[in-house]
Amino acid sequence: MILEKFITSEFDNQIIFINPNLTFGELKKYVYGQKLEFEKQNINNVVLLCENYIDFFINFFAAVFSDKKIHLVTDRTRLEQLDFEYILPQKAKAIEGLFLKAPPAKDIMINLFTSGSTGIPKNIGKTLYNLQAEAQSAINEFNLTNNKYTIVSTTSSAHSYGFTFNFIMPMLAGFAINSQRIEFPEQLNIKEEYILISTPSFLEKLAKYNFKFLNSPAKILLAGAKLKDETYEYFSEQSDVIDIYGSTETGDIAYKRGGDAFTVFSDVDVDCTPNNQIIVKSDFFPQENQILNDVIKKVSNRKFILQKRCDRIVKIQEKRISLDELENNLKKHPEIEDCRCLKYNDKLCCAVVCKSPKIKNTELKNFISNYNEVIPKKWRYLDEIPKTAGGKIDNEKLKRIFSSNLSMPFVFSRKITSENAEIEMLFKESSNFFNGHFENMPILPGVVQLYYAKYFADEVFGIKLSHKEARKIKFSHIIKPDIPITLRLKNNEKNVEYTYLSDDKIFSSGIFVK
Repeated sequence: MILEKFITSEFDNQIIFINPNLTFGELKKYVYGQKLEFEKQNINNVVLLCENYIDFFINFFAAVFSDKKIHLVTDRTRLEQLDFEYILPQKAKAIEGLFLKAPPAKDIMINLFTSGSTGIPKNIGKTLYNLQAEAQSAINEFNLTNNKYTIVSTTSSAHSYGFTFNFIMPMLAGFAINSQRIEFPEQLNIKEEYILISTPSFLEKLAKYNFKFLNSPAKILLAGAKLKDETYEYFSEQSDVIDIYGSTETGDIAYKRGGDAFTVFSDVDVDCTPNNQIIVKSDFFPQENQILNDVIKKVSNRKFILQKRCDRIVKIQEKRISLDELENNLKKHPEIEDCRCLKYNDKLCCAVVCKSPKIKNTELKNFISNYNEVIPKKWRYLDEIPKTAGGKIDNEKLKRIFSSNLSMPFVFSRKITSENAEIEMLFKESSNFFNGHFENMPILPGVVQLYYAKYFADEVFGIKLSHKEARKIKFSHIIKPDIPITLRLKNNEKNVEYTYLSDDKIFSSGIFVK
């Protein structure tokens, strides 16, 4: 359905991207030019690592028409795990040319990678036919027949969900695509009538700071993790919020607008195994059916309630522990807003989001001992549980946090734009880096100040900085524990400036070179 558009000039004047505006005819020239470049190389695999939506469009179709195998990769760390030779596309050049024949959609295999709950990459193969069927089903289910919509997204097109809704759906429905991926709230100043493709974690951050749309989207489509009731309630007053349940393996399965019960898509069939694991049948994947690790309770033939995952069982001290159960018990504590438990280096670890900095390990250990026999050995206090761009728990980032022996600062709030950030925090006196620095008068070590300035710069701006490339470091006043301070970050073209301050008093400052 999509590929046939390349064989005719009928769609050449259709606007595909806005900001900047690009027509289908203009993009076809870049696709043809990149197709010729791919055909020059005796390598069968093309890896699409494209955050830029326009580059993704060009390289995907160039790979299709040059008969290359397509692999979608979400970040560069995945490249090290690929065991085959591949082309990593360079910038395309526009060349006039004719596309004489469109290959059958059922013959085009697209390889996606998912880590699920294990963190181990898993290759999921689907055909273009599968993904078109999934996108068309969503168009029909949500009555998305107004081709004046613009698709605005916070997600990567290299994810299964992003690929379907950022890319395939607008191509089928005739929607325009906003070329800029939304990463910061100020980018949501959209004038056109639009549909927002996002994740629960992104909306949770907006709701946390009482974000209001200047021009509300007609619909908000979400997937990737559980949507909190309070987040749904907040945004349902501004837009039609649709929470989609699915997986990389199956594609879309069901959706809901608030409440607990999901409605199964019209083109999907759902059943259960004897232990109530969900069985999915649809044209959205090549296999006859898929059994997932999610346990459901059927409400009716077309509705179910998602209950738990049956794969989050770990063995610690010869005892089997349900991480879901442990997290649910921890959340009963009145000071805990969120938490995530995992097994790391044979230890039970727990990251918690607390309402105040007063909470202590001993209090949480005593509390959870009323429910669980095995108690987490390592604790980290965060202001939010880290999520991937696809909205799922970022287990790899959690492991990196637990691999460091440094205690985390308590973060009260964050104010972030693409160029500036202000993070209000304090360093608790119980933090391990105050031990011996100094006796009877603890002060925050300079190396810790550098570490967390870099840590938060990396996190909020999505960049990688080096400790070795720090300049103009100046320590003006000492930082004492349990004193609220602000870390101010400025993201410049060639560097990131940092300043620790309180009101007008500057404690330290410096520059990290990119």
